[in-house]
Amino acid sequence: MQNAAALIYTSGLDFMHGNKPAALREVVFRPIINWVNEALDSAGISDRCYVINEGEEDIEKYTGESPVFVRKPESGHPAFSAKDWIEGKPETDFLIIGAEAVFTDPEVLKAAFERHKNQNEKLTIIASGGREALMKELSVSAFWVKQDFLLELFEKNGTEDKEGSQFLIGAMKILSDEKLVAGTHIAGKKEINMRATDSASVLTLNAAARTIIFKKLCAEGVEFLCLDGIIIEPSVKIGAGTKILPGTIIKGKTEIGENCVIGPNSFIEDSKIGDGAEVNSTQIRSSVLEKDVKIGPWSQVRPGCVIHEGCKIGDYVEIKNSEVGARTAVAHLTYIGDADVGEAVNFGCGCCIANYDGQHKHRTKIGNHAFLGCNTNLVAPVELEDFAYTAAGTTVTKDVPEYALAVGRARQENIEGWVKKHDAIKIK
Repeated sequence: MQNAAALIYTSGLDFMHGNKPAALREVVFRPIINWVNEALDSAGISDRCYVINEGEEDIEKYTGESPVFVRKPESGHPAFSAKDWIEGKPETDFLIIGAEAVFTDPEVLKAAFERHKNQNEKLTIIASGGREALMKELSVSAFWVKQDFLLELFEKNGTEDKEGSQFLIGAMKILSDEKLVAGTHIAGKKEINMRATDSASVLTLNAAARTIIFKKLCAEGVEFLCLDGIIIEPSVKIGAGTKILPGTIIKGKTEIGENCVIGPNSFIEDSKIGDGAEVNSTQIRSSVLEKDVKIGPWSQVRPGCVIHEGCKIGDYVEIKNSEVGARTAVAHLTYIGDADVGEAVNFGCGCCIANYDGQHKHRTKIGNHAFLGCNTNLVAPVELEDFAYTAAGTTVTKDVPEYALAVGRARQENIEGWVKKHDAIKIK
């Protein structure tokens, strides 16, 4: 926006813990101030400053290169503390908004700004609904204000209002006395001016945020059987036809393709899931699962993994920092760490890649169409070439060439009559 700037102010320290700003309380996994910053980014308001009531060191982690002012004690409205910054921006319209305004909407900000400019209003208040809502929300409402009128308020409103809660009321009185133009932009969104005031209200904010996210996803074709235990961060992208089952948590920069089934009881963070994938009771972090991968239940994909198309990963499997080729099957009870696995490999039950020698981690390479018998241990660094097989119970400590069968176990011997000599109690 041209000739537009934002002043973002914070309230006091957290009402429960008393040692961090309320703006850093989380709603759907992200600090409240991040919601405001992202809305301002989307609205194109890059010129901004922050007025911090308390906890400035923590807040400054979220302010980027914008100037930060510490609110002066008993200064009235927080905008007073940024007077010098405001004075340096003539012919500018300022958005004054609280850092705890979780549901700041960029489209509402832009629409209110257009009204403010087109009707040449000195002050334009953003309200959720009609007059009754406006009066209830007046002390927390965001508003657009022209620079010259804001400076006039600094002179006439004074500092008698120690908390700044009467700032807008005083502004409206001045406007009335001077017969100046003011206005109200009705957002038509009841949550637009919701704020956190206690622990119960934070719960309400989270519930409202979840509802907004679910409605948006439903409009995009995502399916929910019910919403029990489902939490999805607003940054997550999910394709049409995908079903999200109860108990699923999805966070960060996650992208999920179309026609997937996610859940129940799955956790996905900063990962990419391809079309047609099924993720059942599984945790996935910072990894990629390509299309038609099926995984779970009760498995874990740790950061740095790529699991290619059509793989089947069963229960109690852990994969870490590894690439698993297309159509590979890892049935159950297996650990794959620091490995490059080829296509169409079969892991029997209970396989383990021993990637750590106590001081260093080493990589293992497994070629295409290899077959690992149950309870195979691969002691890294080691390589199995294409079509290499291992016998059940084998511990592999050296490379296995293609088409070879590795057998690394003691030969079985049967000792006749041993039980009669050593377990007489059972014999009786």
